[in-house]
Amino acid sequence: MEYNIIEKYMKFLKKEFTNFFKIVLRDDYSKQTVDSFIDKYILVRYYDETDYPEEKDLISRINNEFIELYKGLLNEENDNLLRNIVALFGYLMCFDDTDVFTEEVELINTLMAEESIKVKRDESMKKELIQWVKNLKKQKDSFNSSVVSKDFNLIEKRICTSTFKLELEHHVKVSNLYSEYAINKVYTSGKVNEDKAFVTYVLASFEALENARNVDFAKHYVVSFPSTLFEKGKKIQRLFNILDNILAKKTISIMINYEDYLKNKLLINNYIKEGYSFGVTLDSTFDYDLNGLIIFDYVFINSNSEFYDMIISDKDKIKTRLIVL
Repeated sequence: MEYNIIEKYMKFLKKEFTNFFKIVLRDDYSKQTVDSFIDKYILVRYYDETDYPEEKDLISRINNEFIELYKGLLNEENDNLLRNIVALFGYLMCFDDTDVFTEEVELINTLMAEESIKVKRDESMKKELIQWVKNLKKQKDSFNSSVVSKDFNLIEKRICTSTFKLELEHHVKVSNLYSEYAINKVYTSGKVNEDKAFVTYVLASFEALENARNVDFAKHYVVSFPSTLFEKGKKIQRLFNILDNILAKKTISIMINYEDYLKNKLLINNYIKEGYSFGVTLDSTFDYDLNGLIIFDYVFINSNSEFYDMIISDKDKIKTRLIVL
């Protein structure tokens, strides 16, 4: 199973978008040119990577990006192709969760009659497009159902504006022979706790993807990290691979304690250099290196911490977001 579900979804989208352009452009299809526009679209639409952050309307933002790409690719032979691709994206975006159409066939009929798109049309193209839309919807539903589980769900706990701590809740039936205390002890320790992190990271990625589908990039999440994983190099890499994409790295922060950071500083610093986001909880090992906290997206401190009063008095020196737990 591919646990990096965001990357899996993007590969699926790119494949289906490619099929769309092959159907419409036919002999004029150019993989290199089409890929340039699809890659740009995914960067802006799903990863919120844009040179026009001040443009709040998604479609206008994408159009601005496409204009710049069009100018960069334009030559004497490809003007018509580039114009067709840009115009076709106007339709493709409608199929990609950016608008609601009660009848996709009507949209396809409009595309077939669009005079500004200079392609050869026939009845077979229309049939292929209708089948393409049906397949797109079917595969999106299949993807969603492959991630969503009746056994687990995430509980969101707001810790500051637009930021939520995610806790995994299970609905797995356990024998009455075991006490609630015993169940919770197993659930929050050892290998079970490590495996729980894998489920949490996958579901957190799905939440981030859902937000991107709804063009909501303001919401951020914090997920726990089991300390026992620092002893297991291959397993820790598999866990981080779940978040190895632009969207997850921008919207999901991994919560560790300061003691683990001191013991694994080189490893964590390397992950930060790779773009992963971390939050750190200050504990009794904190050495009061305020400048060193700047590498973290969040600094957490408990109100009963021995450092609480000092940290609060020096909070202006901490150049990152401070959150009291």
